[in-house]
Amino acid sequence: MYERGLAMGREFKAKGAHVVLGPVAGPLGRSAYAGRNWEGFSSDPYLSGVAMEKTITGHQDAGVQACAKHWVGNEQEIQRNPIYDPNVTTVKTQGAISSNIDDRTMHELYMWPFANAVKAKAASFMCSYQRINGSHGCQQSKSQNGLLKTELGFQGYIMSDWGATHSGVASIEAGLDMNMPGGLGPYG
Repeated sequence: MYERGLAMGREFKAKGAHVVLGPVAGPLGRSAYAGRNWEGFSSDPYLSGVAMEKTITGHQDAGVQACAKHWVGNEQEIQRNPIYDPNVTTVKTQGAISSNIDDRTMHELYMWPFANAVKAKAASFMCSYQRINGSHGCQQSKSQNGLLKTELGFQGYIMSDWGATHSGVASIEAGLDMNMPGGLGPYG
């Protein structure tokens, strides 16, 4: 895993990239229809954690920043963002799906690989599209400020996925450090 991460990091650096948008932890594979199952290492949190740590160390030893993603609970592709009325772009017709995760499941399954990413000193984390326990992932203070930055002691920056930020100040106060393109509205 380290050698793979190092080789990938060298390739990114040779192409002029400064940040690798990866590696990916999870999802747990709760649904075979989840569009990101292939992107992660395993549905096993321990194995994913070891793979995350080795890969991040390899990327960063090659001189590029690793961005661990998608923090946290990213289990499906459909309904991950709200849907807006095409005629009245300020009217939301359907909210993004919410990954409702209890404390034990969050700590024992979802956070485990990300704890290894923090241990490996990942430069950044990418917050996810879907809501987490009712709040958009990139403006979820409990997960970003509470779990990631405080409990796990993450010292890097949190970036949004493209188009995953749905507020300005509320997202900043919830721990978001960097908004990627896509704007704050339905069409970015």
